[in-house]
Amino acid sequence: MAVLTRYGAYVPQYRAPLGEIQKFYGRPGRPRSRALATPGLDEDTLTMAYEAAREALKGDRGVGAVIVATQAPPFGLRKMSQTLSQALRLDDGALHIDLGANATGLLDGFRIAQGLDVGPVLVVATDHLVAYRDRVADVLSAGAATAFLIDPAPTAEGIATLGPQARAAEEVFDVWMLGRETEPRFRLEVLFDAYAQATSAAAKGLEQATERATGRYTAICPSQPHPQVLRGLARLGAQPKQLEATQFVADIGNVGAASVGLALCLGLDASRKGSTLLALAYGGGEAVAQEVTVTKKPAAIGTRAMIDAGETIAVGTYYRWTEGRQQVPH
Repeated sequence: MAVLTRYGAYVPQYRAPLGEIQKFYGRPGRPRSRALATPGLDEDTLTMAYEAAREALKGDRGVGAVIVATQAPPFGLRKMSQTLSQALRLDDGALHIDLGANATGLLDGFRIAQGLDVGPVLVVATDHLVAYRDRVADVLSAGAATAFLIDPAPTAEGIATLGPQARAAEEVFDVWMLGRETEPRFRLEVLFDAYAQATSAAAKGLEQATERATGRYTAICPSQPHPQVLRGLARLGAQPKQLEATQFVADIGNVGAASVGLALCLGLDASRKGSTLLALAYGGGEAVAQEVTVTKKPAAIGTRAMIDAGETIAVGTYYRWTEGRQQVPH
């Protein structure tokens, strides 16, 4: 059982108006999110990861390993974890691990961190999957980063303990990318169904390991690719009050690999000693459920304020910043 000592988050300040984007492309209907948290031209998954990690570290450089999960690294043929470590000026000799992952990547990183014997581990999830033209109305493409400092020693002092994990998976194609394509393909009707089935199976597996029913957690911290999936959590026995503090997709969109981390930051900000959190991640047909028990009231980092704040940008600005940004140097 590992210990969570600190955490951090970063949400870009700019907001693209999804409703205006839908109107521009003749997509009728109510926008699924009020706006999209959009990285600026000088921001990418690395710079967002740096900001979140700096908050989690609070100047601490004695990190034994850095694990980074992202679906959209700003460059290829390099270890993003190593570059981030150098940017943070961490001590030499740290182990660097990159996870090319979907929204389950953060909890995969937690699992790896719990098994390492190198001292504190920095686990970061950062993402910005760009969706071009009218597809953005369905993919809800947004950016954010989260970071967690994990100490594998069960006797370490911290704010929470990481409990057991349970997993469930089936082979589906709901959201995916082919080869070197830079734009996601998707079938939302498959996503909604697969999310509900996989998360239900993972939550039931965790209940067997912990003897705690889903409805008995203080808060549920789910990955959120679309607002529709949150309604499906009722199948698990989730209560509306368990999601009150941790929902964000309707405010800023889908932040990909950073999704469950952002929900967990919201849950920790609102927690107190003795609170129990259910971290629930889904991606590519797999769901991971993990229990997190708060042992000391965290010093809130203001995650909700980051989400609620924001500067609206024009539709033209959004496309100038995103169209081809992964192909053309910027």
